[in-house]
Amino acid sequence: MESALPTGSAHRSLSFHEFLSQFSAGYLERFGAAMPLRQREVLPRILRCRTSALGGQLFACPDCPRWRFRYYSCNDRHCPLCGQADAQEWLQRQQRRLLLPVPYFLVTFTLPEPLRAWVRSHPKLGYDLLFAASAQALQDLARNPKYLGAQLALLGVLHTWSRTLIFHPHIHYLVPGGGLSADGRTWSHTGQKFFLPFKPLKRRFRTLFAELLQKRAPELFDHIPSQVWQQDWNINLRAVGSGEKALQYLARYIFKTATANRRLQLRPDGKVRWPYRQSKTGQGRHLDLEPHELIRRFLQHILPQGYCRVRCFGWYHPAAKVRANRVRALLRQAPVLSEAEKQAWKMSEALPGVEPAAPVQPRPAPAPLCPCCRIPMVLRGRWRAGQRPPLAAQPRPP
Repeated sequence: MESALPTGSAHRSLSFHEFLSQFSAGYLERFGAAMPLRQREVLPRILRCRTSALGGQLFACPDCPRWRFRYYSCNDRHCPLCGQADAQEWLQRQQRRLLLPVPYFLVTFTLPEPLRAWVRSHPKLGYDLLFAASAQALQDLARNPKYLGAQLALLGVLHTWSRTLIFHPHIHYLVPGGGLSADGRTWSHTGQKFFLPFKPLKRRFRTLFAELLQKRAPELFDHIPSQVWQQDWNINLRAVGSGEKALQYLARYIFKTATANRRLQLRPDGKVRWPYRQSKTGQGRHLDLEPHELIRRFLQHILPQGYCRVRCFGWYHPAAKVRANRVRALLRQAPVLSEAEKQAWKMSEALPGVEPAAPVQPRPAPAPLCPCCRIPMVLRGRWRAGQRPPLAAQPRPP
């Protein structure tokens, strides 16, 4: 059931992680034997996150008897509790490396609905084809002298969910408005409007996906409904200015999947109220789901083990650092250098008065504050998974 958000609610509130902790045991008992192995591996790891089962630290106040535990995180990229600090550090690194003084565009490639069930059954192959076909379609048209005659840089981020958590695989590409010529000597500007024709791009995307599927898995090609190759495939594009806000949006889900630890409402009838915002209107809505259905929707977005959901193409690729710094030189920007390159780099032989960007150093988590004295607490002990927590037998402080 879907409806607009009410102005008030008497329903019990709980976080998404609390919801998983409360209802996952019943889900595993009912569906565990039919769950994919990958889901059976990830879900228990998420449930142990920030509990004594993973170990942690004991802190005590130096001025009063209060103490508290800080439990370790699971650091699983699907966990709604984890990844916030990692996402912020990633964002700071990418802002230095990716953002240039040019207009940016966000281009989104979405697989058509008849293909989604097949991709859910063959996730690694399906996601690989989605990346390969979409990135090549952009580069093929950009290399055409009729449009740009240059190589693009692409930062692609795979998302598999919609705002209601249905399976909806798509890739967001952050694309600078310009490209590097084949000889590496010229920067081709594109202006404020997107520089590739929309309909040829969609047709090229569809054709490449079909060709790559026939090449990599011909035995699976015949299982795809034939109308898929005749229907219109969806591509969305929009100008995003300097690219900074678009990069911030993409960073939110680099180290987590489908949702953060949002607040949910548990209704008296046992259903869970899932809040979301409509993309077209921006209006707040909610969806009332059975708890097991919400868990199922979440688990279908677990990625294959080791699968990389963030990929760079063109002169954004890690192996294309020379070309990327060539672009920065053409745009009169400081180069991005490794530590060894910084040691060897002489400012007198490079751009006068321009220092290369310093690397972002991760910060250790600060000690918690005593809720009574409002001063930093002192670390008194640690324990690992499987060990007994310090002072575990003592009552918790008031």
